[in-house]
Amino acid sequence: MSEKMLKDIAGEAVKASPPIAVVGTSIAADWTINHTVAALTIVYLLLQIAWLIWRWLRAARGGTIVEE
Repeated sequence: MSEKMLKDIAGEAVKASPPIAVVGTSIAADWTINHTVAALTIVYLLLQIAWLIWRWLRAARGGTIVEE
């Protein structure tokens, strides 16, 4: 990346930080352990689904699948 591009990215990040901080604070204020567990469960399920789809696509293309 060029120096100008890095400066542009840094400038845009600085401009975006106040709204991100406000949204993050408002979310964190009402966040409970139940929300955390639910969010982590959803992330885990999405990762498992993505991995399974990747395996199916790889098998459909004739790739080797190592059983665990």
